[in-house]
Amino acid sequence: MATKKTKKPGDTSLAKEWKRLEKQYVKTLGKDAAGHHPAELEPRVLAFQHEFDLTPLLPSEYLQFVKELGYRWVSTGDVKLAFLPPRWMLSLSQQMGVPGHKWEAVREEREAGTHNYRFVMFASSDINDVNGYCFGKSEESDELVVWNVEDSLPESELGSFSTWLEQELGALSEALSELDEENEEERELGEPLGLEGESLPVAVKASKKKGPEELLAAFPRTEKELTLNGRKLGELPALIGEFAELERLWLGSTGLKQLPKELGLLGKLTKLDLSFNRELQSLPPEVGQLQNLESLNLKNTGLTSLPEELGQLERLTFLDLQATELKSLPACLFQMKSLKTLDLYWTPIPPEEIEKLRRALPDCKVGTL
Repeated sequence: MATKKTKKPGDTSLAKEWKRLEKQYVKTLGKDAAGHHPAELEPRVLAFQHEFDLTPLLPSEYLQFVKELGYRWVSTGDVKLAFLPPRWMLSLSQQMGVPGHKWEAVREEREAGTHNYRFVMFASSDINDVNGYCFGKSEESDELVVWNVEDSLPESELGSFSTWLEQELGALSEALSELDEENEEERELGEPLGLEGESLPVAVKASKKKGPEELLAAFPRTEKELTLNGRKLGELPALIGEFAELERLWLGSTGLKQLPKELGLLGKLTKLDLSFNRELQSLPPEVGQLQNLESLNLKNTGLTSLPEELGQLERLTFLDLQATELKSLPACLFQMKSLKTLDLYWTPIPPEEIEKLRRALPDCKVGTL
C-alpha cells in the first residue's frame, strides 16, 4: 500500500510554484536573477511620522506565503517583481493616494495622524513612481483583494492574492522564455528595487529603542549623504560631527528641537534640510562654519530668529524660510549677496522690510504672499 505523502506545515502550492520559477531564473540568467530582501530592512525616509498597523489589511494566504518564503524577488533586467519587507510596505503605503480623494487632503490627514489607511502596498517592480500592487477591500465586498497601483494610486481590482500570483507567475515565466540572447550583455540583474541602498543598515533595526546616536553609529563615517526624513530622532547627536565627508544631510520631519554645535564640523556640506521641525526654534552659531553650504531648507520650522553667523555663508544660493515664526528680517540676510532664491511665504514679516531686502539683494528672487 502506497504511503500518502504528508504536506509540510506552511508548504503551499503557490510557494512551490514561486520556488520553481526562481530555479528557472537562476538556471537561465545566473544567481543574480533571484534573491530576497531581509525582513529587517528599514527605509531611511518615512513620508510621515504617524504609522499604522498593516495586519488588518493583509490576507491570510499572503501571510502564509511570506512566512514560508520571506520577501523574494526575481528579475530579467526588464521584467521584475519584488515582495516588500514590512517597513517598506509601510513607507510606500504612506506615499499612496486614495481613489476619489485629493492628495492634499490625504496628506493633511496623514501628517495629523488621523488618516484611516485602506490600502497596503506589498509588491512592486518600480518604487520610484510608486507602481506595483497593494491589498485593499473589494468594492463589491469586504474581501481583501489585490489592486493594481499606478503612479501611487490604486486603480483596479485584480482578484485574490492566489489568483493574482498565479497570473504573475505565468507572466514572469513567459518573460523569461522570450528573452533575446543577443542582448544578454546589456541586462542589469541584481536586487531590482534598490531597497538595500535606500535602507538603514540592518544593524540598527532596533534603533527606535536605542535612540538616534545608535542610529548614526551604524553608518560609515565616509558617507556623502544621509537621508533621515521622517525618522523620529528628537535630537541630532554630537556624533554627526564625525561625518567629515558628508555633502548632503536631509533631516525633514524628524522632531528636532535643537542642533549640536558639532554640526559646524561638516565642512563639505552643500545641502541641509531641516524642514517641518516645528519645535526647532534656533540654530547654533556654528552653522556659520559651513562654508560650502549652498542650500538651506528651514521651511515650517519654529525659528523666531537666525544667528548673525549665517551671514558668513558666502556660497549659499537657496534659503527657504517659508512658514517660520520670523516676525522681522534678521540682519544677516542683508549680508548674503550670493543668495539667488529666498522663500518668505507665509511669514508675518512686514512688506516694507521685504522691499528693503529686495533692494539690498537685487539678484535674489524673494518669494512672498
